[in-house]
Amino acid sequence: MTKIKNRVHHRNHALYDWWSLTHVTWASLLGWIMNPFVALAIMVLWEPLENFVLNPLLAKINIDFGYESLQNSLSDIVFDVVGVAIGAFILKALIDPPFYLF
Repeated sequence: MTKIKNRVHHRNHALYDWWSLTHVTWASLLGWIMNPFVALAIMVLWEPLENFVLNPLLAKINIDFGYESLQNSLSDIVFDVVGVAIGAFILKALIDPPFYLF
């Protein structure tokens, strides 16, 4: 728990929340249009960027963003893996991507 500009912030310890759906969706999209290993690397690298760079910067201007516990970050990575697998194996089998990156 941290106090930022007279507001108390609690870390998100949930294993899943509404953001989990966002992780699955974006990871599916990236897994569909690019190499699955590159897509997974991007999604996994998002977690430290979110927690160690964006959260402290945005907290300075009083914006709540990405205030997650290690447990929540690790579960987000699990949802990323699921999403990339959906994109790479299910979406690509059903529909050809409109373009392919990397």
